[in-house]
Amino acid sequence: MGSYVAVVFSDLERHSQAWSRVPRDEMVATIGEYRYLAESLAGQYGALYREWAGDGHMFLFESADTAVQFGLRLLERWGKREDGGREPLALRVGCHFGECTPMDEGEGWIGRANAIAKRTESEASPNSLFVTESVLDLIDLPLYSFEESATLVLKGDYLPKRTLYRVSDLDRRALEAKSKEELNAEEWFLRGVALIGTERENSPEEEECYREALRLRADYAEAHNNLAILLRACGSPGEAATHYQEALRIRPDYPEAHANYAALLTARGSRAGAAEHFEEALRLRDDYVDAHSGYANLLAERGDRAEAAEHYQEALGLRPDWPEVHSNYAIVLEDLGRRTEAAEHYREALRLRPDYPEAHYNYALLFEGEGDAPSAEAHYREALRLWPEYGEAHNNLAALLHVRGALDEAEVHYREALRLRPEDPEVHYNYALLCRSRGDEEEAQRQLRTARDLAPEAPVFRSALEPPV
Repeated sequence: MGSYVAVVFSDLERHSQAWSRVPRDEMVATIGEYRYLAESLAGQYGALYREWAGDGHMFLFESADTAVQFGLRLLERWGKREDGGREPLALRVGCHFGECTPMDEGEGWIGRANAIAKRTESEASPNSLFVTESVLDLIDLPLYSFEESATLVLKGDYLPKRTLYRVSDLDRRALEAKSKEELNAEEWFLRGVALIGTERENSPEEEECYREALRLRADYAEAHNNLAILLRACGSPGEAATHYQEALRIRPDYPEAHANYAALLTARGSRAGAAEHFEEALRLRDDYVDAHSGYANLLAERGDRAEAAEHYQEALGLRPDWPEVHSNYAIVLEDLGRRTEAAEHYREALRLRPDYPEAHYNYALLFEGEGDAPSAEAHYREALRLWPEYGEAHNNLAALLHVRGALDEAEVHYREALRLRPEDPEVHYNYALLCRSRGDEEEAQRQLRTARDLAPEAPVFRSALEPPV
């Protein structure tokens, strides 16, 4: 049985021609960034379904207003992105409201509405949203700027001719000016989503929007999900968990809610539950890049490094310009003994994000393990330039300086590490060795006792308490 939904198609214009002019890795990265942006926004707007077609998407939404506001936000965000000098690819978006039918076992949706939406997108101007009259009939017209574009014969359409309209803007002030008493659940939800990415994201105002949406419609799964994201960001993980659970009770096939709940469970130490929800998110969407990355982080944390590496590879295949995943993948590769590959991913992480202190620190550890102290020192220093409060980097740089006899500078960094990480036994132990090398046995013993008290299970700290021979 079919359902009436708003079908949105998007397409990166001139994609095939650009392939012939632009290096393949640059084009793959550009498409990966578009795909990540579009799918992340679709999650915020509560898309019912998405399908990737190589250079564009099909998205399904419950309502026309949600679909149109999603399309406008996608065009806005794509136009504002930093392209890093890559080939500029225009984006076309088309929308039609009509009947579609889900295929068995979640293999997609079919229907004439899909064909009409695709034809509408193909007629859209570059960086524009075109819609059919069926969409205009359903949206709150005073909120939008629109104009008639053309009357055309669309292949596969049941009408002899169809008029298409270009929607160019959403009047957010008019949306916010509407009386609260006249807003329905969807309008409250869209008011909240409109605040994401602004200075009012995660504000009491955004929270009110989702709570009002749920007051009017308790089974609004997308509002539960977005409210849970906000609550976790604002330090209320318990209530966030309750709303994720409610979203999944209402909509068990909601991949974003599974992945978001899994991330929350990971942070709370519930690894088994987190794994279950990451796996379910990936069963529902095997190309879900955030779920691959989050699950890889969880697997790496629990020591399943080979499987973690597979999911990092999947994430980078979908979004190759993600510096954090390159860095995390490099750590796992290093643990697996694949040091040459690890170095390549550290370099790529730093090429993509030169101001990435954690990647500099971890790359320094790799150099240190290979006996290249000068390179390690350079990356520790860069990490500290970027993040002067990086306690681990102070400790490790101090240890390198200590070994090569630069004791005065080493002491400066040990003291800074002790200030930043007073409960780190390794820092106390290393500083004790420095004090001993300078003949200050009393301070050395005090530092060693502290190290032992902080980590009584570590034999090295106990043995170091013995007087020097």
